Amino acid sequence: MRELLIPLPWIGGMAVAVLVIGFLLILSGRSIRRRRGLTKGRTLDLDGQTLFSARLGLAGRPDRIVEEDGLPIPEEWKSSRRVHDSYRAQLGTYLILIEEETSIRPPHGYVVLGDGPREKVKNTDELRARVLAIADQIRPAKRQMAEIIQVRQPAAKCRGCGVRGACSQRRG
Repeated sequence: MRELLIPLPWIGGMAVAVLVIGFLLILSGRSIRRRRGLTKGRTLDLDGQTLFSARLGLAGRPDRIVEEDGLPIPEEWKSSRRVHDSYRAQLGTYLILIEEETSIRPPHGYVVLGDGPREKVKNTDELRARVLAIADQIRPAKRQMAEIIQVRQPAAKCRGCGVRGACSQRRG
């Protein structure tokens, strides 16, 4: 029986080629991550954990929580090309929720824009106060959504209404 012999230089060359390709893929991945605004930090959560504070009546789900210097840091990814105040408030909510859940106050978070730039948003007392003030404004409006609004429409208007089937006040 004849043995199949593969020349050793070919195997060595193949191993080197695989290592070079692997190294190039790692460098390419790092470059893509940098262009997309992703940090080197270890990902603790990727859009999978809803944070909740019953005490404050807040809930939210950061796009990513990364470990930076041993601290959980939220990232919010947006397709926009600029950071809006509402993005900062949203990130401020995540900073508060992470502190509520872990008892660790993150010093900052990041808004990552669609074309890659990152804006660091500092976790200041002013940002926290703004987020809590916005939440205080939303709560009464949310409670009012459950209240029935009395309507006195003619039966003809009710018959043509698109939400007639769900309305407890329909006429005709």
